[in-house]
Amino acid sequence: MATPKNFLHLWDDRFLYITPAIQSGLTARSSATVLASVSGHPFMLEAADGTRTYCTAAVVAPHVARRLAVEGCGLLSLNIDPASVAYRMLSRQLGGHGIQVLDARRFGRLREGFEPAQAGALDDAALQALSRGLVETITGSPERRMPNDPRIERVLDAIRHRAGAVSLRELSAVACLSPDRLTHLFAQQVGVSIKRYALWTKVRRTVQQFTGQRPLTDVALTSGFTDAAHMSRTFKSYFGLAPSFLAGKVEVRADEQASQAWGHGAAPMHS
Repeated sequence: MATPKNFLHLWDDRFLYITPAIQSGLTARSSATVLASVSGHPFMLEAADGTRTYCTAAVVAPHVARRLAVEGCGLLSLNIDPASVAYRMLSRQLGGHGIQVLDARRFGRLREGFEPAQAGALDDAALQALSRGLVETITGSPERRMPNDPRIERVLDAIRHRAGAVSLRELSAVACLSPDRLTHLFAQQVGVSIKRYALWTKVRRTVQQFTGQRPLTDVALTSGFTDAAHMSRTFKSYFGLAPSFLAGKVEVRADEQASQAWGHGAAPMHS
């Protein structure tokens, strides 16, 4: 029997990590995260205060620390970019709660795609439909385009283009707003601070670079980190995994929109 693989599917506003098992330390990140058991058997989700829950699905709010223990059931981990419509939908659904425990049975027929996704048998279109279906089932409404303020969109583009290495003063000029006004409007529109989104951009660009062939130092510099050690520490605090694990033990695929938004580096997806 073939050893189950780890897959990472990248799109411009989200990514889906699929793994047969994971034991993570305490992690927290800027994305909203949807977790779902592949088999329907429970996994362990532990909050920062030590409270443990055994569940088959959950939504975790941005910057909420948690530990994961997944053994034997497989896991879908859908990470939603803070600037996306899906992120705002999930944030409203959470209503200020850090972790919302769900029953995976609520996903209904979507679950028929879980095992094929873990086996690497779904094409890009099917995986995107699955990711949208997870969000729409949780929120009870379809994803609709709700653009940010155009000034904030320009700021988001500038942060991504510069891999997070851009000053508040420069961003204020891009938005034609005072630093104080921009800081307030950005947090209101995006849901995280400029500083946190800039760090998320570095991490997200790091994820985009992995094909298993590039030296970690090159990946770090391309992603806006000062060196590989800094990148590794930040990456582990976000995901509980070392970048070397992603480089060597995960099959990474990105569609063209993800490559345009976050930089080239991953193998293209095929429909």
